Amino acid sequence: MSGRGNMGPRGNVRQKTPLVLLPGTLCDDRLFISLRYHLADREILTVALNEHDNIEDAISAFLANAPPDFALLGFSLGGIIALGVAQKAADRVSGLALIGATPHPVPQQLHQSRRASVDTARLVGMAHHARSALWPNYVAPDRRGDAQLCELVLAMAGDQGVDVFARQTELALSRPDYGSALAKMTMPSLVLAGTEDALNPPDVQKFMAAALPNAAVSLVSEAGHFVLLEQPDRVAAEVDTWLERVDAPIEQTQNDDTRNKSKGGSMSDSKSGPKDGGRSPQSEKAGGAVLQVERRDFPELVSEGRERVQSLRGFDDCYTDIVDYIVRCTHKIWDERDVGLIYTHYTWNCVAYTTLGTMYDRETHIRDTLQRLVEFPERRGMAQQVLWRGNDVDGFYTSHMTHGIGRHTQFGMYGKPTGRNFITRTVADCMILENKIYKEWIVRDNMGPLIQLGLDPHRFAAQLARKKVDAGEPLMDVLENRRMLGQNPPETEADVSIAHNDGEAQLLRDLHHIYNRRMFGRIEKIYAPSCQWHGPLMRELYGPAAVLQQTMRLVALMPDSAFVAQHICAVESEEGGTKYAVRWIMEGHHLGYGPLGAPTGHPLSVMGISHFHIRDGKIVEEWVVYDELSMLVQIKMAAMQQAGDEPMHDVGGM
Repeated sequence: MSGRGNMGPRGNVRQKTPLVLLPGTLCDDRLFISLRYHLADREILTVALNEHDNIEDAISAFLANAPPDFALLGFSLGGIIALGVAQKAADRVSGLALIGATPHPVPQQLHQSRRASVDTARLVGMAHHARSALWPNYVAPDRRGDAQLCELVLAMAGDQGVDVFARQTELALSRPDYGSALAKMTMPSLVLAGTEDALNPPDVQKFMAAALPNAAVSLVSEAGHFVLLEQPDRVAAEVDTWLERVDAPIEQTQNDDTRNKSKGGSMSDSKSGPKDGGRSPQSEKAGGAVLQVERRDFPELVSEGRERVQSLRGFDDCYTDIVDYIVRCTHKIWDERDVGLIYTHYTWNCVAYTTLGTMYDRETHIRDTLQRLVEFPERRGMAQQVLWRGNDVDGFYTSHMTHGIGRHTQFGMYGKPTGRNFITRTVADCMILENKIYKEWIVRDNMGPLIQLGLDPHRFAAQLARKKVDAGEPLMDVLENRRMLGQNPPETEADVSIAHNDGEAQLLRDLHHIYNRRMFGRIEKIYAPSCQWHGPLMRELYGPAAVLQQTMRLVALMPDSAFVAQHICAVESEEGGTKYAVRWIMEGHHLGYGPLGAPTGHPLSVMGISHFHIRDGKIVEEWVVYDELSMLVQIKMAAMQQAGDEPMHDVGGM
């Protein structure tokens, strides 16, 4: 343990508490150069984490050499060790700062790939491996071309070497889940990370801040995982503010603890540069973290007395966070019938991709909404969950799942009223900036209500197809979906370029192996024995065997299909584990038997959205939405085109 400076008098006032710094994987004291400069009048000790390959041994060795009372700041792996120290010796830790850290263990299915990374480093050299495989995920995309920053990071990695990398990898893999221990860490805490941290994203930081009783969280824009080097001045300012809380008189600290526990702590979201330019940090309450839908009644989701807990530049004042925005405005439009709200919540040129067609302007949105509300005046939409990613600078991406219930009482697209009840599941993925949705993907299970209303799917699909053909709508033509190139088998490895963290990357790998490589046996390995599966037509099934059958059922309809994930995001769940939203497409040909009838060979494209709940490395629940009606319409259109049918301009109503 190396350090500098002297300990001042202690007494009843905490003056200049010694600060211990814990660097991350393949890092050394160069990581903290700027921070040391800003805190030159404080005793600072940096402890290297390069001797142990087990977290308990590392924690014990640290405590054996640490001062009796100290503030602890850890970056990445160092932050994970800091959590273990704070859990084991809370009476000695006066303050806790976690930078780019996570309380969660590495999922068991990722252990092999982590160790494989070490093997690759031994083969190609540590510096080369760091540049090609690690560097792209270390910093914000805009900083990847920063040669000076890159050379500093690579120099640290090269000096640490492969043996240290191997020990630190095992050290990381040995860590437990600290999530349940956070509530007992009552010391003044700081949770800080870059808004573009691909390894431990903002959702993880907000989860920690919400669980720590006395925490402030700062999310620094224009920074990735190495926020200490990307935005050193802004990090130093946040650390200095945290240390003021740590150094405060004991009585004041206790009062602050009481206030923060009653309010849930304080959060700051650093969306700008220093105070002499740009916007100032926005305040958030840690206990008032962004809402999650699943365990709350509707009045709790749209409470009038709730303070804003998330920076929402350009959003209406009534919205407190992005989940509140989605749930509240959807309710106003669809349940309160304020359809005109679309004018202030959608851009005029918003494009909405649906399973039955595409809308290219705001007026079409309004017309479609009016028609649905008139046909189903008793319809009610119930939010099930909202998974999201983003911020108010770069924009938000949300995946909003709802259950719609109602009764068919008016004439409309389904024909004359049947008086029957229905329930359906819909997922809408939205891209949002400054209060307005500018792009949307709507996956609605249209086949479910059709069957519940007692209508003939084939007749109804033929009528829809006829209208589309008469309107000159082109038929999608799948030629070569490139799942297999030439005579080669499918790609062994998945494209995980859209993933933001290890959990997302692993889920994409699993989906690739199941859907593209047809390794359906993987389902038994990654789904919990008691898993629940919620599918199209409101199917509610249980267990891996049911998931296997339903998955193969879809692929069997299009045995030449290719599965492509188009977007993924994740949110740490209050129920434990993580929830993921994946928007995907499958393209192929109708070559198999199933609910669509005998094989026709016609091209098919399926747009779907799936939500997954993963806990302890297993999928415990899955919701998948795609529309079999849209598939049937495509088959009918292709048949009409193949038969050379001429457009008909006077087709009776449906």
